[in-house]
Amino acid sequence: MSTKPLKNTIEVKNVSIGYNKKKHSQIVLEDISFSSEKGELISIVGTNGIGKSTLLKTLARIQPQLQGEMLLKNKAFKEYSTLDFATQLSVVLTEPPSSKNITVKELVSLGRHPYTNWIGILTEVDEEIIKESLLDTDTINLAEKKCSELSDGQLQRVMIARALVQNTSIILLDEPTTHLDIYHRAYILKLLKDLAIKKKKTIIFSTHEIDLAIQVSHKMIVMTKEKIYFDKPDKLIKSGCFENLFPSETIRFDHELKQFILKK
Repeated sequence: MSTKPLKNTIEVKNVSIGYNKKKHSQIVLEDISFSSEKGELISIVGTNGIGKSTLLKTLARIQPQLQGEMLLKNKAFKEYSTLDFATQLSVVLTEPPSSKNITVKELVSLGRHPYTNWIGILTEVDEEIIKESLLDTDTINLAEKKCSELSDGQLQRVMIARALVQNTSIILLDEPTTHLDIYHRAYILKLLKDLAIKKKKTIIFSTHEIDLAIQVSHKMIVMTKEKIYFDKPDKLIKSGCFENLFPSETIRFDHELKQFILKK
């Protein structure tokens, strides 16, 4: 008997995000709904403090959703054990690695932890996956370098390589272009799109680079206090949702250029 392939990798239904504080919950945003598919690059955009990182941390199970339903491959997030969840979803946060005194290969190898025994011995299969991930992120020539010797752009590619070796169908990234110049911001986002397509992964990232996100994303989650929008960039532009993100007396959104313009 053949099984129908899963259309959605993640499905979020009417979810509220925020924080549990003693006897009450502090809701940051509510009524969040969206779904993802294999091979998609999805960006999360919005103003500072709107809840982009909170949403990512909720998707990563770093903090629980306050209301609603979250499914991963048609199974509730909470039904996955910690180990099983780590084989389905990997995370790249903004925090640098706790120790930069290890080599790039050693850091990337940590992504195989869900598959190695408690001693952490790498098999030939593990080594091949690590090599492939280093090649895919153009970091193979950095393998023996100490992480402390890397530029911000190089370190970000190494962190993406570590997520790749975890061999998950979903990768989450929190502000992957922070501290990078315009060239490396574009490079990282293009790399993520290429990886999503080539590896048939769902990659979801938060960013302040709305103009770049519009250009590279297959779909976008636009977070405002009034409403959460989710659709393809062109449809979101037509909806006018970008026009209300920032104070109109400072900048405006140009529909033809698909970017924000400073008002003179």
